[in-house]
Amino acid sequence: MSDTRYKMSISLNVLNHLGLNLYSNTPAVIAEVIANAWDADATEVKVDFNTQQKTITVTDNGHGMDLRDINDKYLHVGYQKRDRKVSDFRTPGDRKPMGRKGIGKLSLFSIANKIFVYTRKKDGKGESFLMDSKKIKAAIQNEDPSSTGEYEPEQIEFDANIETQGTVIKITELKKMRLTQASISGLRKRIARRFGIIDDPLGFRILVDGDEVNFSDRDYFHKARFLFQYGEHDYAQYCRNLDIDDDTKEKMCFERPCRFDQEGNATEEGKYEVSGWIGVARRSNDLEDQGEGDNLNKITIVVRGKVAQEDILNELRMGSIISKYIYGEIYADFLDEDDEEDIATSSRQRLFEDDSRYIATKKFIDNEMRQIRTAADKLKEKKGLAVAISSNSFIEEWYNGLRPRSLQEPASKIFAVIDQASVDEAYKQNLYADGILAFETLKMNYALERLETIDASNLDEFLSYLSDVDAIEAARYHEIVKERLDVIKQFRDKVEANEKEKVLQEYIFDHLWLLDPAWERATRYANMEERLQVVISRVPEKGKTVRLDIRYRRVAAAHVIIELKRASRALDKTEIESQIRRYIDALENELKKNAKESQYPIESICIVGKLPRGWANPDTRKKDEESLRAYSIKIITYDELIDNAFSAYSKFIEASESVTELLTLLDNIRTYKVS
Repeated sequence: MSDTRYKMSISLNVLNHLGLNLYSNTPAVIAEVIANAWDADATEVKVDFNTQQKTITVTDNGHGMDLRDINDKYLHVGYQKRDRKVSDFRTPGDRKPMGRKGIGKLSLFSIANKIFVYTRKKDGKGESFLMDSKKIKAAIQNEDPSSTGEYEPEQIEFDANIETQGTVIKITELKKMRLTQASISGLRKRIARRFGIIDDPLGFRILVDGDEVNFSDRDYFHKARFLFQYGEHDYAQYCRNLDIDDDTKEKMCFERPCRFDQEGNATEEGKYEVSGWIGVARRSNDLEDQGEGDNLNKITIVVRGKVAQEDILNELRMGSIISKYIYGEIYADFLDEDDEEDIATSSRQRLFEDDSRYIATKKFIDNEMRQIRTAADKLKEKKGLAVAISSNSFIEEWYNGLRPRSLQEPASKIFAVIDQASVDEAYKQNLYADGILAFETLKMNYALERLETIDASNLDEFLSYLSDVDAIEAARYHEIVKERLDVIKQFRDKVEANEKEKVLQEYIFDHLWLLDPAWERATRYANMEERLQVVISRVPEKGKTVRLDIRYRRVAAAHVIIELKRASRALDKTEIESQIRRYIDALENELKKNAKESQYPIESICIVGKLPRGWANPDTRKKDEESLRAYSIKIITYDELIDNAFSAYSKFIEASESVTELLTLLDNIRTYKVS
């Protein structure tokens, strides 16, 4: 017996930190089992899901294990898989092993309570045992301080169906995980995304429920609009939806430098080399994997064919909108050289951020992202412009006519944004017209900003901007009027008669242009409105409590009182006049408290469902209206309001149809028939 005074032992509690709660998602756990199969020189790994038994079984045809391998390697937590004395350590099958610390198998306890292991070496005896997380936890809780920290898995009967070499891992009693066909489909996709060894020339196949996993199962290459490649592998072959350059007729795929130095600067003599790809999606929501629980808006770091860090993009904090369109994979085997320190954290899902290799990689990707951002912006503008021009000849006419020519570059940004909108082609033409109108307005603002620099040498340029002022204003108002006509049409054509009162009450008080186009902007003074209603309510009409449905608004040079009557109520002119004059008197008394406000006239409108009694006679109506006009009172029906407003705005549209070339252009763009 040794008389050594000091000794070190490892507690079973280590398993609790390194295994039982090691990983955060199922694909990462299954990936560890597949990685072990790779390290065992397997050429085929089968992942089978049983929804009835709620089990996951991973079977490989690797070299398997005997009793010594199980105890000295598989069950040896922290077993070093690689000889650090060898700079390029290889498996017997001449592979670079993925594993390193020998703790990956513990990750199985992150998703399940029981793990059955069946294994056989070539021409050897089969071995089988059960690892139970509940018993491990019990051993941890009851652990004797003097214990050697050992846990003894339970020996079980070997599965006679395993006739040849290999290993079967059966994962049972799954934790918080439901196995459905939908979830299995998602797992297949996410397993495919965790490995760069798919379609490996050395011959390594992963099958999920009998179907081989390949690059197409990643289901994200088709989302790329532009692709930036590193290294010799042609990832563009998987990207069927890459934009085509209209000049070269080639896919928009670009080669990027793949070597960089310690500072992350790209250089052919760089110490570090990467491969892989970075894609730019057409729309940011394309990278939302609905229902799969996997956000594609990330750049994963892959080491030795397996994901080593889920995402490095979020570490860059770019703050640019383009980052929302980015996704990709960077392969960096130098991060896991055999004779270098292990860079992976204990979770095996991240890399140590203070390692010089990681810092250099992060700087390189950060530099690349800045280059890609600039390139992608220009590509979007170029492609967006090409799409807009090809879809509408009037857009090409406007774009080519821009002066000075320097305006064409900022103008193309409009089309880049619209090109990414998820709308049909017909509506996209409306967006083009709106964008052009907005740009014309910005062009005017640009001219105003240059006032201080105007002299005789560039006066003509400035005057060319000013000549468009009337056209821009007319076009903008033309757009407003068209929108208002649409609103009025809804009132006139789509609202049932018994609903007009309700709809108008909700809308008219804040949109006085329905009553008079001159009342463009009406201001509500809540305090005055409340005071007016309080004063009026204090004076009952003929001993009755009056239902107050009035509003007060202030327009440019007048105070406006609006009274709404029930559509079904029959009234006469005298009754209406009496009520409105009471309101006017009340408002005048309130306005006298403010000399400035009292100088403006008071106008009153009463909206009714039916014409006052006797107004069916034109002469009677004319006489009554003249009498009311003396007090600035106007009576109008809901139907007349809608018809009058529609007529007034329609006449403006008709009068402005040929006012400017800009109006004609915008109309031509909107009505252009897209083939």
